[in-house]
Amino acid sequence: MQEEIFEFGLIVGRFQHIHIGHEKLINIGLKLCNKLLVFIGSANQKPSVRNPYTYEYRKSLIETIYKDEIEKGKLVIAPLNDWEDSSVLSPKWGEYVLDNAKEVLGQKPNCIIYGKDKDIFKCFAKETVKNLSEVYVDRNSLLISATKMRGFLTDDNKQEWMKYSNEKIHNKYDELKYKLEQVNNINE
Repeated sequence: MQEEIFEFGLIVGRFQHIHIGHEKLINIGLKLCNKLLVFIGSANQKPSVRNPYTYEYRKSLIETIYKDEIEKGKLVIAPLNDWEDSSVLSPKWGEYVLDNAKEVLGQKPNCIIYGKDKDIFKCFAKETVKNLSEVYVDRNSLLISATKMRGFLTDDNKQEWMKYSNEKIHNKYDELKYKLEQVNNINE
């Protein structure tokens, strides 16, 4: 059995909704870390066009895909409410995330995994991540975005949607589409 490099890892995302790009990040984290915490962001937000699915629903989709890892205690899923000013990425947000991770894990993670983009460097001060390994995964290698996934649902393009979603949630297509339509109808 492979020995993991890090004791505790962290991934933060909105997962609106989970797709193969998210899974790639989670799978990397599971290989590298003894225990991986996945924070589902914007957990306190009511459904909106940008965040159409509730925290509970997003969590249930991830649990469907990673049931075994959760049962083994290797994967932990927890809510992360939006920081006081979610429109601003700053080192204060990074401190907020790591403080919340410490509350869940009992200590700060020693590895964080994220899709590399230019804005990520605004989120963590060098001092904050001094003893934290950062694993960047090129966003272009993730092939898909949640925005595109929601577009497939809106356009009723089930075939394309299925290409980028785990087969364990294929039976959720109609439900995901319906929930998205409800939010879109409210906001029209």
